[in-house]
This record gives sequence, structure tokens and C-alpha cells, in this order.
Amino acid sequence: MKKFRDVMTKICGGVSYASMVALLFAMAVTVVDIIMKLTISKRVLGNIELVELSMVVMMFLGFAKTQLENGHVRVDLFINKFPPKVRCAVNGVIQCLVTVFCIFMLIQSFKQISVVSAAGTSSQVLHIPYPPFYIILSIGFALFAVTLLLSAMEYFAQIPTAGNTEE
Repeated sequence: MKKFRDVMTKICGGVSYASMVALLFAMAVTVVDIIMKLTISKRVLGNIELVELSMVVMMFLGFAKTQLENGHVRVDLFINKFPPKVRCAVNGVIQCLVTVFCIFMLIQSFKQISVVSAAGTSSQVLHIPYPPFYIILSIGFALFAVTLLLSAMEYFAQIPTAGNTEE
């Protein structure tokens, strides 16, 4: 499992760089738009579209890396009151449930790719085609589902040893 985690860390780390570039791009578009508005009273054409589409890249390519680093927001109000073995089991089950939900979303995103491609949809101002962004969304969901499953397996693997430390 350690080797698989290392492989996923490398893949998700590489993909997260695209997420970081999208964030940098969105910030640059926003800054340039504000500067242009204040200095020459003109706006960047399609600035909202550019930021919205970059947010798709940012969010969905960043989910998996955040999961690997346990960076998602969690509310452990009740789970932390359980004994360590039960806590690992509950966390593992939660990860499995979220994985199933993520797989459903992945399936629907694949279906949406064909619908959007057939319709030829694009953004209104700049006419940027939407299908590549749905592909990015699907890649993000796929990586997220794999990392969720990895997290679930790691939680279940901790059950036999959880709480066995001497105090």
C-alpha cells in the first residue's frame, strides 16, 4: 500500500501543478482587469468566463492532492469520542461512502462529456468550448475516487493496531 500511495502522491502532485497554474491565471486575470478598469476604464473581455473556467481546473485537479494530505475539512465532533479501533472503522466506512458518491459523479461527468460535445456548447463571450473542462472534471473525480479508496484501505489497515499503544 505504501508503494501505491507513493505513486498516487506523484501523480496527484503533478496534477496539482495544473491546479496551481489555474489559480495563478485566475489571479492574474483579476488583477489585470482591475488595473485596466482603474487606469483606462476598460475591462478584460470575458474575464468572468476565464476565472470560472480556471476554477474548474483549480478545484477538480486539487481534490486528490488535498485528500492525500488529509487537508479536507472534517467535523470529528462525535468520531473522536469513539475508541481508536471504532474510529478507524467509522472513518474507513465514511471514505467508502464518499468513494461511491464520487464514482457516481464520475459516471455522470463522463456522460456529460458526450452531451456537451454533441451540443457543441461553449462560453458566451469568448466561445471557449466546454468539453475539455468536463474532461478535466472527470480526471479530477477519477483521481479523487482512487485517493478516497486508498484512504479507506489505510483506515481499515489501522484497525488491528489502533489503540494498542501503551500509556
